[in-house]
Amino acid sequence: MNGQLGEQPVAELIREISSKNFSGTLRLERERVRAALYFDTGKLIYAAANIRSLRLRQLLTAKELISETELSNHNQQSDVELVTALSKSGVLSADAIAGVLMSQVKGVLGVVLLWGDGSWNFDERTRLVDPIRVDLGIEHLLMEIARRMEPAFISTRFRNPQELISPVLEPPQAINLQPAEGFVLSRVETPIRLQELISISGLGDLETYRMIYTLALGGYLEREGWDSVFPDRPMPTRTEQPFPDVKPEAPPVAPPSESDEEKHLEDYLSRIGEAGSHYEVLDVGTTAQLKEIKRAYYMLARRYHPDRFRVSVSKEVHARMESAFARITQAYETLTDPGRRSTYDGKLAAQARARQFANSAPKSGRDAFIDPLGGTESEPEFQGAEANFKEGFAALQQGQTNLAVTLLGAAARKEPKEARYRAYYGRALAGNARTRRLAEAELLAAIKLDPNQAAYRLMLAELYCDLGFLLRAQNEAERVVASEPGNSAAQELFRRLKSDTN
Repeated sequence: MNGQLGEQPVAELIREISSKNFSGTLRLERERVRAALYFDTGKLIYAAANIRSLRLRQLLTAKELISETELSNHNQQSDVELVTALSKSGVLSADAIAGVLMSQVKGVLGVVLLWGDGSWNFDERTRLVDPIRVDLGIEHLLMEIARRMEPAFISTRFRNPQELISPVLEPPQAINLQPAEGFVLSRVETPIRLQELISISGLGDLETYRMIYTLALGGYLEREGWDSVFPDRPMPTRTEQPFPDVKPEAPPVAPPSESDEEKHLEDYLSRIGEAGSHYEVLDVGTTAQLKEIKRAYYMLARRYHPDRFRVSVSKEVHARMESAFARITQAYETLTDPGRRSTYDGKLAAQARARQFANSAPKSGRDAFIDPLGGTESEPEFQGAEANFKEGFAALQQGQTNLAVTLLGAAARKEPKEARYRAYYGRALAGNARTRRLAEAELLAAIKLDPNQAAYRLMLAELYCDLGFLLRAQNEAERVVASEPGNSAAQELFRRLKSDTN
């Protein structure tokens, strides 16, 4: 990959290489000055330039670490070869070598990071032969350079006022931040549009741009609007010494087709629409930690925020995206608040119990009917009544009598010839003294529809007990015992009633 530094500043190139964990060599050239920055899985490990004062020989003698006479034995060696030779010979200690290499790398970066023009070339296939590693905190250096850049130049790096600025899940330790930088960072608790962040910062456009740019280069914030120049793909490697004249062209990578993007978007909208809980919306487990929840939310926000698609999709699709993202935001706000999450988890547990009760509801003998045109299909009206019945049965089992009366009554009205609905509607009505007479009518209707169902007669016997009609209750209990001798509940009720009436 190659380009012009006027379009991609050195600091942004370094940031992207680091964020994508690339290994390889970034070559920079401006007029007659050339530099090479070497990366290993995203870390800057070495830098060299053809600037005489920054060559290793000059730095060694300037720091009086080695004499000209000792250096004369290594005239034909490159900087990397010189470091290896001095290390093996014991002329310099490991600490001394690390110190001079650090000075060399910082010196090179101090020059190239301020270049506003020139060319660049990055090759993932070229690596250093020698295992040189300079442990440099590049993020802090990038931030220092950003603070020295012209505000007018930085403002050109922000082209979209609707760009999303997001917090980083695991930011560096917040040290050496300037007060204004710390304030702007504190305003970004969740992904926020650039325009909105500027308006609440109170710093003015140019100064806010500088703060955001500096924090983004330092790894504290993530920008949606970075100009990406490197494809996300691995490449073969080869090793090299500094400054070989090799500039291979990387094969072009075909961007995803428009149809693929549309399918991906439709899959996302379908998944959110079918999600049954906040956990499914964010695609995390019910035991997910706060860090995992935040990571999932930030990923969805960066990829699917509706503002990114305001122009590229139809109004209908955009409305669906706004609705989907509202669900995502609600899920995030609920699951990141300990109190709200605890309440929500309790609600889910109650729903799970209700489903268990609903699934244990007495089943019907008819689940479908024969279509006269051929085939079997479910009756819509019956299916609706069955859903009401199951929910009402679950409510009744959980002591939610009023809800049970409403749901079971709806089922009985939709399907008045279904004995189960009438019987359990009657049982729910029996829970209130004011509706027990109506309960009797429903239970008698159920028995008439299904006279062989002993459970309905037992419900009626229990109702007669509550009404004080003990002889009627005894008769109904006796009939249940006669039809089902093993019914322990009916036997116990009959014994008790017989004893009370004697």
